[in-house]
Amino acid sequence: MIILFDVGNTSIYTGLSNGTHIDETFRMNTDIHKSPDEYFVTLKSFIDPSVITGVIIGSVVPLVTQTLIALTEKYLKLKPVVIEPGTKTGIFVKADNPREVGADLIANAAGLANPYPTLIIDLGTANKFIYAKNQMITGVIIAPGLQLSIHALDGNTALLHEVDIKVPKKYLGNNTIHCIQSGVVYGTIVMIEGMVGRIREEVGEDFNVIITGGLSSLILEHIRLDIKQDKELVLKGLLNIYNKNIK
Repeated sequence: MIILFDVGNTSIYTGLSNGTHIDETFRMNTDIHKSPDEYFVTLKSFIDPSVITGVIIGSVVPLVTQTLIALTEKYLKLKPVVIEPGTKTGIFVKADNPREVGADLIANAAGLANPYPTLIIDLGTANKFIYAKNQMITGVIIAPGLQLSIHALDGNTALLHEVDIKVPKKYLGNNTIHCIQSGVVYGTIVMIEGMVGRIREEVGEDFNVIITGGLSSLILEHIRLDIKQDKELVLKGLLNIYNKNIK
C-alpha cells in the first residue's frame, strides 16, 4: 500500500492507495513540535505500518515535512517521494517564481481527470482558487479560511470570541455567535460565488468548478452555482505524482 500525506497548517490529510485508487482516508492534527516517534505512534492507530510499500509527501509545513521524512526512513525503511523543485509532477506552473507554488496547489491540479479548464476551490486553513487547464496552473487566488477568519476576530477584538463553524439558519443574526457564523460562513459562500463570476469575466472561457477540502461539505449545498465536489482530489493528485516518480 502507498501512503499519501497532504500536510496542511491545521491537519494532515492522509490516504492509503493500492496504486490505482484511494482505499481509505483519515486526518491527523498538524503539530510542528511532534517528533517522528510521536507521529509514528499516531499513524499506527490508523494503519498497519508493515503493509506500506511507498510514501509521498506534499507539504506546506517544512518542519513537518522533515519529521515525516525521518519517520518514513526510520520506521518504514523507505525513501519517500517529496513534492519539491525537481520532482516530476506533470504540472506546469505559470508564475513569476514557480518554486514558491505550494505542494497542495500542484497536487490538486495533478488530481484533475482531464485537461479541460477547471477552477479548483480548496477550502482549508486558507481558501484557494486554482485555475488549471492542459496540465498547467495559470493563476491562483488565496484568501483566509473560515477558521482563520474566526481566529482573527477572536484575537483582535475585545468583545468577540471564537465560535464553532456552523451555517446559521438565517443571514441576519440576533446574537454574537450567529452574527459571527453568518459573517464568516455566508461571507465565504458569497465570496466564492463572486470570485467564480469575476474569474469567468477575466479568462473569457467556460470552465468546470470543483470544490474540495475539509470544509467543502459544510457549505456546498448553500452555494448558488453548479459545482462538483471531490474531497479526495489532492490525494488523487499525490497518487498520480507518486506514480510518475517511482521506478
